[in-house]
Amino acid sequence: MSESDPFLNDSAELGGGRAHREDVELGWRRLLVDAGRQVAEQPIVIKVLLGFAPLGFIAGFLGWNAVLVSVFNFLAIIPLSALISDASDTLANRWGSLLGGLVNATFGNTVELIVGILAINQNEIRLAQSTMLGSILSDILLVQGCCFIAAAHGTSILSVNAAIVDALSSLMLVAAVALILPTILYSTLPKGGEDINDKILSFSRATAVVLLLIYVIFLYFQLWTHPSVFLDEKDDVHHEAHGDGIEDPQQQQIDEATREAIKSQEEDDTPSVSEVYSAVAILIISAALITKCTQYFITSLDETAKSLHITKTFIAIFLIPLASNAPELSQVVAASKQRKINFAIGVIIGSILQIALFVLPFLVVIGWYMGRAMDLYFETSQTYILLLAVLSVNQVLQDGKYTYFHGIMLLSMYTVIALAIFIEPYN
Repeated sequence: MSESDPFLNDSAELGGGRAHREDVELGWRRLLVDAGRQVAEQPIVIKVLLGFAPLGFIAGFLGWNAVLVSVFNFLAIIPLSALISDASDTLANRWGSLLGGLVNATFGNTVELIVGILAINQNEIRLAQSTMLGSILSDILLVQGCCFIAAAHGTSILSVNAAIVDALSSLMLVAAVALILPTILYSTLPKGGEDINDKILSFSRATAVVLLLIYVIFLYFQLWTHPSVFLDEKDDVHHEAHGDGIEDPQQQQIDEATREAIKSQEEDDTPSVSEVYSAVAILIISAALITKCTQYFITSLDETAKSLHITKTFIAIFLIPLASNAPELSQVVAASKQRKINFAIGVIIGSILQIALFVLPFLVVIGWYMGRAMDLYFETSQTYILLLAVLSVNQVLQDGKYTYFHGIMLLSMYTVIALAIFIEPYN
């Protein structure tokens, strides 16, 4: 009996190893099926635009016409951004509204972060800065304007949670002031050649560290100490129901049944573990593809600008953010049509704060690490545009009540700014 034990042990180990491999293969197949299903559920437009990804790779690899390379890769970025947006939505649904909103805003700015890093690596500092400025303008003027129009269509007046607007709009103003200070400092310091550039660069790096610190504190404020300020309307209803101090047994039964129904619906909508894994896989693959598309796009940007007789500033401020923010725009408009205006405004301002307090300062730190002179000194015209846009939007937000005309005003301002930069002579 003892002589056969080694053979039995070997057989058990062999069977266990085979079972483990089968489980791994089954897990990978399930992962691929879930990922394929998420891609297949995309709108037909997204699936069509995905076809431009291989075209962009082929055009860039074979050195086709620069305009074709730029167009193909630009169009490929749009569906890849949509895949990242949907995958981040899956993670957000798994982790709740507050942390989920942070996930949405973070991965929603993946394109800007990749563009900025690649631009800094190629010493295209102005391109990185213009892309960040364009993303902020796109959020506060284009996306927010469409949000007001979609939400207010067919209604008289919209009301927004004042606590959210006050806290986030004030923080947005502080971030804008911090970003324009290097330009103001440049205009006041005596022009001393390289010395002033070194001072501006050092000041920008110090400011970037402060902005990153503010962002960390803001996350602590939002997620731990004051999460109730950022609750959705659905959660506010529960607090109001218990805040009156009226003990009505029948009403309590109705409220309890309502809460149970909402909880059951949320549990049904919670993604499974396999869906979360497939969402992570989609995020990684889409980010890798966007990186390659962006690399080809930036490489062909000079020739494209010359051929089309437009500036790289216009492309960076308006075209790149248009591609990266297209999924966010569709998400905000869909939420606005469902009267989820607080959620829509929260996504918009959260994305702005991500750019101003995290992505742009992080790029300054990345440039510092790479030995590149990435600073916060914008061109004077861009500084004026940023300040006036933020002040105008803050003034609109302070009203607290909105109509579709507020959205039209924001879109009009975005159009005027686009025309002003478009007619800028090509250099």
